[in-house]
Order: sequence, then C-alpha cells, then structure tokens
Amino acid sequence: MPKPDDDAAGPEGGVAALVAAGEHLAAARLAVELGQLDEAIRLYERLWRFADALPLALKLGRRALAVRLALELGDARRAGEIAQTIPREAVAELAAAAAAFAARGRHLDAGHLAERAGDRAGAAVHYRRAGSLLDVGRLAEAAGHPHDAGLAYEQARARAGSDHERAGAEVALGRLFGRLGRHEDAARAYQRAMRVEAVQLQAGQALIGALLALGYPVAANEIVTRLRRAKPELPASATAIAALDAADAAAGALPATALGASAAATGRRFKVLRSLGAGATSQVYLAEDTLLGHEVALKLLRYGGGGDAGGAEGQAYASFAREAEAAARLRHPNIVALFDAEPAAGLFVWELMAGGALADRVADARAMPVAAVRRLALDLLAALGAAHDQGIVHRDVKPANILFDLAENAKLGDFGAAHLADFGQTQTGGLLGTVAYMSPEQITGGRIGPAADLYAVGVTLFQCLTGRLPFQGPDVVAQHLGEEPPVPSLCQDGLSVAHDAVLLRALRKAPDERWESAREMWEAVRQWPTESLPRAAPRAPVMVVPERADAGDRADQATGEARAPERDIPLGRSAAGALFERADPRLGRRVLVERRDSPLAPEALGRLRALAALGGPHVQRVLSLSDDDGPAVVIYELIDGPRRPFAEVASSAAFPSRVREALRRAHDALRAVEAGAPAGTTREVVLTSGGPVLRVIEVESTVD
Repeated sequence: MPKPDDDAAGPEGGVAALVAAGEHLAAARLAVELGQLDEAIRLYERLWRFADALPLALKLGRRALAVRLALELGDARRAGEIAQTIPREAVAELAAAAAAFAARGRHLDAGHLAERAGDRAGAAVHYRRAGSLLDVGRLAEAAGHPHDAGLAYEQARARAGSDHERAGAEVALGRLFGRLGRHEDAARAYQRAMRVEAVQLQAGQALIGALLALGYPVAANEIVTRLRRAKPELPASATAIAALDAADAAAGALPATALGASAAATGRRFKVLRSLGAGATSQVYLAEDTLLGHEVALKLLRYGGGGDAGGAEGQAYASFAREAEAAARLRHPNIVALFDAEPAAGLFVWELMAGGALADRVADARAMPVAAVRRLALDLLAALGAAHDQGIVHRDVKPANILFDLAENAKLGDFGAAHLADFGQTQTGGLLGTVAYMSPEQITGGRIGPAADLYAVGVTLFQCLTGRLPFQGPDVVAQHLGEEPPVPSLCQDGLSVAHDAVLLRALRKAPDERWESAREMWEAVRQWPTESLPRAAPRAPVMVVPERADAGDRADQATGEARAPERDIPLGRSAAGALFERADPRLGRRVLVERRDSPLAPEALGRLRALAALGGPHVQRVLSLSDDDGPAVVIYELIDGPRRPFAEVASSAAFPSRVREALRRAHDALRAVEAGAPAGTTREVVLTSGGPVLRVIEVESTVD
C-alpha cells in the first residue's frame, strides 16, 4: 500500500497542493502546524518573510541558518548575538555563519568567527578583505611569521584614515619590534604614536619598557612623570609600569584601533578630495578612484553597519540596504549609476553628478524656462518608468534627489526610501520623504504605489514652472489632504492649458485618478509646447522593454519556479581570457568576470582605466579590476537585451536623434581608447531597458 502524504490532511490537499496553487504563505503556515519546519523555512524564505523563518531556525537549533536569516532581515546585531552562541567545537556551524557574514560583505565578523573555529588562514583572508590589517598582523605573529606581520602593520599605518588609526598601527609595530629585540625601532614607533592623545597613555607605557631595555632609565622616568600627570594612579616606578605593559602585551592586548571596514575600503582604492555635502545619516565626498582613474561620488554612512534595528542606526543602515538593492536592479540613463558598494560597511560609490541638484536651481523661488522643465520632466518620468517596471516605488521624489550631469541630463538618485516588493504597501517607520512633496496616501499611511511618485513629480514640476510650491502652508499637511492645488498657468505667465492638464491630474487626491503610469504621463508631457526651446529639441528617453527576462529570474524547466543563477557560470572567452557570469553577493546583481591569462601590462592597464573613465549611459561599465600580482581579473557590468550592430542602431529612426547622436559620440570615444583596432571594426549594441549600450568586451568564443 502506498504511504500517504504527511500533509494530506491539511486544507486543500496539504502543503504541496497549496504551493501548486500559488498559496505559498498559507502553505508555510500549514507546514508549521504540521511540524514541517524545514519546509516552512524554505517557503518563508521564498516569500522574503525572514522574520517568520528566523524563530523556526532557532527552534530547530540551526544557528548558522538563523545567522543568515537575521542578516537577510538587515539585523546584524541579532546575527552577531546568535553567532556568539555557537560553541568553538561546532566548527562546521562557525564556518557556515562566517560564510553568511562574508556573503553580505561583513568580513570583519566573518574573520572573528573563522578565528574562533581555528581557521586562522581563512580568518586572515576575511580580515584583509575587511581592511583590518592589525588583525592580519596579529594572526601572522601568532603563526610565527614576523615578517608578514610587519608588512601588515606597515600597510595599516600607510592606509590609515586618521591619526588615531595610524597611531594604533605604530603601537602594533612597536610591539613586534620589541619581541624581535629591536628596541630602538620600537621606541621610535612608540614616540610617533604618543603624538596622538587618544593612545598617548598606551604608547607611553610601552615606550618606558623600550627605553629601559635600551639602558635609558632617566628618559624612562621622564615619561613616567608625564604619564602620571594625566593618570596619577599609575605606579611611580618605571620598572613597575614596564612590567604591567609587558603583561598586557603578553596577553595579546593589542590596541582596539583596527581600521573599520568602510575606512579600510576607502583607503585601499579611493582618494578623498573634498566634501560634497552631508545628510542626516551620511556624508558624500568627491573622490578619485585610483584603480579605475576617474572621479566618483563616495557616500559613507555615518553610523556603523547594522546597529539596533529599531533605532536611528538600524534605520539608517536599512535605508542604505534598500538603496543598494534598488540601485542593483536599475540601469537607466536617467538614474544615477551605482559603480560599487559595501552596504555592510556603509559605503557606496556613485556616478559623479557634477551639474548639482535641482534643489539648488529652485532655491531662488524663480520659475525655470519651460523648455528646461519639459526636458527635466521627460528625464524624470523615464527614470520612474524604469523603476516602476522593476517593482520599485521611490517614495522620496524631490528636488534634492534629482541631479544633473555636465550635459544637463537629469537623473534620479537616493533610493534609500524605496520600497522593493509589490505595490500597495503602506507607509511605515514614520514619514519617509519630505512632506512638501508627499502624496496624501503617504501622509495618512495609506497604500502606496507608483501614483505616489507621480504626485511628487507633479509637485516638483509645479515648483519648477511657477517658482513656488502648490501648497505653501502654514498647514501643508492639511492642504495636501483636502485643498485643491492652484492652476499653474494662473501662477506664472507663459504656461499653457497643456501644462495645467498634466500637473492638475498628477496632483489629484485619489491615486486612481492620477496618471495610470509614468509612461502615460511621459507621453502627455511630450506634447508640451517646444517653441521656446533655446537648443535642439529635448531628449526623449528611450524606454525599451527587454526581449528576455533577467537571468536572475530564470525558471526551472521542471517546476517553473524562479531560481538564482549559479556562481561563476562559464560563458566563453574574450581575446584576453576566460569569461564568467557571477552573482554579486553584496548587491544581488550579476556581473561579467574576465579572468585574464596573464598579468596586466602597463598599456593594458591604461586602456582599462580609460574605458572605465568613459562612463555615460551608452557604454558598458568597467566596475573593478585587480592590481595584485598574477593573472588579472576584470569585472564588467553585465548587460541584457537583444543585440544589434552599431551601424543599424545608429541609423534607426526608432531612436530619437539625440540618443543616436549620443551613441555615435560614445562609439567614437570607445574607438579612440582602443587605438590600433582593425579598421572598420564596430561594436555590438545591446538594447537594454534603459536604451542602447555599447559592449566594451567582446565574446570571441562561447561555451554550450
């Protein structure tokens, strides 16, 4: 007799039947009732309901899984607390927890766990990736490799982002020199460290021991006198202080000044030039990417990664995580490009928008030229159309988040308040955005969809065209909820009924009475008068629907269920090496990896840097490259869509003339970088959802 299904008694035939019917949430809850906790966890993960899966993993005693689920929730502190409960002898669990932290860029936490598991080599790798070079040196010393330890400490000193960090590296070097009997070198290191007040006491105590070892008791007693002025409870004897310091050093009490992850990542690759501005939780800097050779905007979270999920630190980190995920989904010429990120470290590397923010242009309360506003509106609505197509509602459209490049293209940035799941969510966690631009449903906590962004666009365009906000207070909230906006053409000369029709519909109180989509509103704005344009007709951004689904959403041939791409999928070869598709664990995006057959020659390195510096919306991006010894690894943006010859796209009337001209300029710039390419060689163009993009790297042979 066949064995009946365990869940056959459940509603509608059990867990499997509910899954087949698409009722995954009901299936997960039934699995919990039936005690099938592993199946329930799997279903909750598929639904991204990690908060429901986490207690089940803890109930099963699967601590490494619980660590990963807590990290999926963005609760790094909870993940750390769970990891601390894993005993040292549970080596496999510690290794799995370390891998979970590393997959989300939290290499410092991964290093601590690997070290607890006794995997010093793996811990050293994680510490180096985290930029915690003092920990790298400490492990090298413990392994009996003083030369490697010294190199790590010297690197920590050279890459330090502050005097405090530099002094900490000096103390570590001094300790190493002292253990090697090089007391004169140790004394010099301690003297340099003593110039920094924060480590003066620690460095001074160590210096006393070095001076005594060198036979300078008078100098040692002078340091004692100086230290006791700041800390009278210290022993009066130089010998006693030296003994205390030696005991601390023997116990491994190294200074707690290891470089933070974001500081280390910054120091490795980016040279900060000046501040560009600051928000409530982050600071933005103009920086030079020394590896790729171009300027970028470096955004650093002021708080540490993770933190209390309910507090200001946790909310700031959650905003960063949302911004990372949203940016990873989007590639569009009117969305600020994300080049790289370490979300766990609170670090983003953005395209530099040298034209400033729209907020600067409306600050003088003057109306902008109608032609400029028309172009701005088309750019902004094209960006939102791309975001909405990806299931992303921005929720914070306002002049401060609309930026310009040097070509006066408007681009939407700061997706920190964006919602990434299905439309129809409610406003949570307080008011996310600026009240002057928020829709009624956002203010009241109603269900939020794309119409909320279109309302904010209406407010923004009203301000640009008239020099004033539609609702000026004093009770702005009440006006958004119950007062009709003024007619734009009555507030500013030169506007037409076409302007009135678009804006007044965007500003209707009920979401279903506004424009149905960003695309529909874009078409209406395109009908605005163009007679006053000072230049050529404004750009009409291309909104191309890709012909095939993103590879991250591939369907399993047997079940039809979505599955993630495997790591390092071979794709073929380029002229210089093997090509692979890889999942970026930090952002959930896919990248193209070229493992070159040999190290980068100077001319090849210069060419790659020039390619990276090209930038722009119509050229495939070079994201990063290795500068270590050995065969080089180059990371490119992976672009999807149908491919066409450049000549065909450049002459096609399906694209606006402005787009075709920009593509031709990009092609000429690309050919200039690749001087020496065979005459007549042309690039393929990929028709992405954001418009045509020239491929930088060619696949010369493929794999089946």
